[in-house]
Amino acid sequence: MRTERIAAVLLAAGTSSRFGEDDKLMAEIRGKPLAAHTLETIASMAFAELVAVVRPIAFAPVLHRKLDRRGYTIIVNDQPEEGISGSIVRAVEHLMPNNRIRGVLICLADMPNVPQTHYNRICMAAEDIRSVVASTDSFSASPPAFIGRRHFEELLALKGDQGARALLSHGIQIETNYDVLHDVDTPEDLIGTRRTTPQ
Repeated sequence: MRTERIAAVLLAAGTSSRFGEDDKLMAEIRGKPLAAHTLETIASMAFAELVAVVRPIAFAPVLHRKLDRRGYTIIVNDQPEEGISGSIVRAVEHLMPNNRIRGVLICLADMPNVPQTHYNRICMAAEDIRSVVASTDSFSASPPAFIGRRHFEELLALKGDQGARALLSHGIQIETNYDVLHDVDTPEDLIGTRRTTPQ
């Protein structure tokens, strides 16, 4: 499916509880904040709409500014303790009225190594509104992932921190290596990420 028919949804509202007191998404990776890598890569592609779900501006002022400059629609999740599902629900509720959107590409702000080519592979593997296409490192299905419009009602019913994991496990899986799908949860996770350059 062409990206012009897909909305990219960047999830960036987590509490980063395992990272400590610092803002994980502002940790410097290869010369810029962690979240900047993902938001810039996605913004460089021709999506129908860019949506970011983030914490209130008081908790993430720099991220809000960067997203605004890049043309994202910013949706505030003021209850991040609900888990990733709460952010997905808010994004889908925003996108549902737009019938031109045929599906969403779910992206995580703490995955700085995913290149544009991998996002494109996922979108191209999506055939229609029934499609579900996930990433995999050969072990489990994960974001980045495409979920077609046919599944929006199912997404609206999500609860907890597992997100759409069950749905993704039944879809097409696009394989890539562990480094590409590496996400940052702890300060220790930054070490390998700082040495990795997306291919």
